[in-house]
Amino acid sequence: MGKQVKTPRFYVDIPTFLHATGDLHWADSQVAQSLLYMNPSNPYLRPEEFDSSWLFKIGNFSNEPKTSFPINFVALLNHNLASDDAKFKVKGIHKNFTGNDGWPTLTTTTNYKANILNANPSGEELSLTYNGTSVFELKNENNELNRSWNFFGIEYSNDDGDDETTDFDTSVPHQLGSMVVGRYWDAPNSPDLSLTMSRRFDGIKKQKTIGGKTLANIYYDGPTEWTMNNPYEENPYKYPPFELDWAIEFDEQVRGSHRAKSGLGRKGLRSWNLTFSYISEDNMWTAYESSSISPFSSDEIGGDINVHTETEVPTDGDESVASQDRPNPMLSDDSFNFVWNCTLGGTLPFIFQPDNTNNNPDQFSICTFRDNTLSVKQVAFNTYSLSITIDEVA
Repeated sequence: MGKQVKTPRFYVDIPTFLHATGDLHWADSQVAQSLLYMNPSNPYLRPEEFDSSWLFKIGNFSNEPKTSFPINFVALLNHNLASDDAKFKVKGIHKNFTGNDGWPTLTTTTNYKANILNANPSGEELSLTYNGTSVFELKNENNELNRSWNFFGIEYSNDDGDDETTDFDTSVPHQLGSMVVGRYWDAPNSPDLSLTMSRRFDGIKKQKTIGGKTLANIYYDGPTEWTMNNPYEENPYKYPPFELDWAIEFDEQVRGSHRAKSGLGRKGLRSWNLTFSYISEDNMWTAYESSSISPFSSDEIGGDINVHTETEVPTDGDESVASQDRPNPMLSDDSFNFVWNCTLGGTLPFIFQPDNTNNNPDQFSICTFRDNTLSVKQVAFNTYSLSITIDEVA
């Protein structure tokens, strides 16, 4: 498949951003920190004695973020859920829940929009064909997913439909490397044709001996491989990031051929030096970078008027949504400023997809922005040129 950059997509992990800035005080710190920050190489293994219908979750009922935020995607990185015959639901819990009304199942037809990678719906559950990574898009119609989320989780369901069961299949060592929930941002257009793509092998160091020979120390030759605990394999094994792995049992004669490249796929770390010309101000900057009450009025729905200039303020939310769940302007903004801010200028990782129409596994990578490479220039009235370098992390 093509490797060209068309319309890039940036998947931003909002819970990780809020946790990193101290605005998300979730008590399950060990589990939360294992599943946040997009470090899926060594997955979290669910303890067998964990007495809950939740396979995995980040957050809890009693602790909530300081602000509401909208979501439009979920990504499950380095899981082996396809090896389990049970059914799974992905749910989110917000502070206004009343019974199950506040436990929206993100995989229902009401909220589920489209499969991006290995995440086809089956009723209210996910139908997973492969182990590895699953990514799906959410609708967020009428701002139903703009909430003060308490936690997100993967719920285990038996075939009899009982969601409260704790009768887990102990033959499957359930694992999850990272649970990414947040918003993606699509660039408004393709980057300039003069972009640069490169492959870095900076994990290989060479030195010359006195005798004239060249020695090479290979510390790493690509992104860190992920660990898979497949119940049909005797031992855990490594596989390249985002590759999909068979979840069924194989005869010994075909065991070695069920993974097409046996883990020997692409080598090297990718980098992209991208320039976007003629980006509008709305696509470049957040309308207001302050989260204070002013310049917003304080009516019951959060306010639509700048009280200083008496001009209309852009709002990302329906007026029917209660003020307590009105999305934070920074977290709901549809501009590059949202991506830059919620990754702390490249400190926090994001998932990068150089072509949002190509959903092959090799199109996805965990990346950061290279330090001191952001350049924004105003080239005309309310029009900007943006240049940035994106590095795949080791």
